[in-house]
Amino acid sequence: MLRQSLHRTLIKARHVAAALVCACAVASCNGFIYEDEGDCAPKFRVKFRYDKNLKRADAFANEVNAVNLYVIDSQGRVVHRHTESGERLKADGYEIVLDGKVAPGNYRLLAWCGDGAVDGNHSFRVEGSERLEELSCRLIGDHALAGRPVGGETTPGGFHSTRDLQRLYHHLTDPVVFPDEEGYHYYTLPLVKDTNAVRIVLQNLSGTPIDDKMFDFTITTSNGRMNYDNELLPHEPVVYHAWEIGGGSAVITGQYGSPGVYSALIADLTMGRLVEGEDVRLDITRKDTGKNVFSAPLIDLALMFKRSYYGDLTNQQYLDYQDEYNFTFFLDENKDWAVTDIYIEDWHVVLNNPDI
Repeated sequence: MLRQSLHRTLIKARHVAAALVCACAVASCNGFIYEDEGDCAPKFRVKFRYDKNLKRADAFANEVNAVNLYVIDSQGRVVHRHTESGERLKADGYEIVLDGKVAPGNYRLLAWCGDGAVDGNHSFRVEGSERLEELSCRLIGDHALAGRPVGGETTPGGFHSTRDLQRLYHHLTDPVVFPDEEGYHYYTLPLVKDTNAVRIVLQNLSGTPIDDKMFDFTITTSNGRMNYDNELLPHEPVVYHAWEIGGGSAVITGQYGSPGVYSALIADLTMGRLVEGEDVRLDITRKDTGKNVFSAPLIDLALMFKRSYYGDLTNQQYLDYQDEYNFTFFLDENKDWAVTDIYIEDWHVVLNNPDI
């Protein structure tokens, strides 16, 4: 009898222990135990993607080397900022961990990314730190260039940029919910690139070499400041100058095409965001005479190529997806523009009306 009584007591004790374990699991984690974390607090993770490019492929790991993330609450206040750069961004599955740093609630996520978003860089400065409406990104210019001699005259005082700009990317989410629910919650930010490389090639039809100090290459617009939503804010005109100019000649034999001597001059510029409807002027000027050899609206030139190959994109999408623009112009024996032909990317344009 005693042995049977002890056996029944042990069975009851096991049942009570099992019930207690189940009750604790239900009370602490709605029926689930996270062995890897040891608790049931929600996990908030932010990922990035850069596939808003013409290849439509995610190039985040290859191109973006720094992130600058702001978490903004429903009152417009910045409640958390995360900055990071280096090799970790290239790791497969890179993410920012916000659990334990941001409480459940309603937020917006703002990201300025790339080396142009790093504190102390020489291209852009992110301004504001307390509220969403105060956050903007400003181009760092070279004011000392105002009054620089060009063509025997002087440039108008103003805002100039002569550097190869560091890359800059942006995204702002709509309001998102960080729920008070166990499990992993992911938020992916698809980035837009805000910097553009422009290459100008001048090819001399006469074959004589072109002095790399003969021409000035500039792009003039007013895109020196972008708001938190990436829209342009009012800004004085910005004159972007070529940061590198070089050239050379090549002798072509009949075996490879039309025989002759070909010479060209190549100028590289980088500039900020292109927005449809903005006045963006590309100018090529003779330094010795001040004569304007070529002047045209750059966005109109760029969109000529878009209409032939990327009809599925809106104009603004194309300007956001494209980040490299290549234009080739031809000079006659007087170093003036031969107005009938240009190349945009690899597309040959024959102009019926040279007054673009």
